[in-house]
Amino acid sequence: MKQYIVLCSTILLGIVIYNMIMGPEDDSIVHIVEAVWAQGIAIRTNAP
Repeated sequence: MKQYIVLCSTILLGIVIYNMIMGPEDDSIVHIVEAVWAQGIAIRTNAP
């Protein structure tokens, strides 16, 4: 029974971490990295 609880909690933790990284909201890690990457490119492109 203890192993089943650990298995379920591990699966739930994996789902939560996946949603933090790949979530559809604007506060997901992928969206933040994409915005920073785009700003960096814009700064380097517009520099004289």
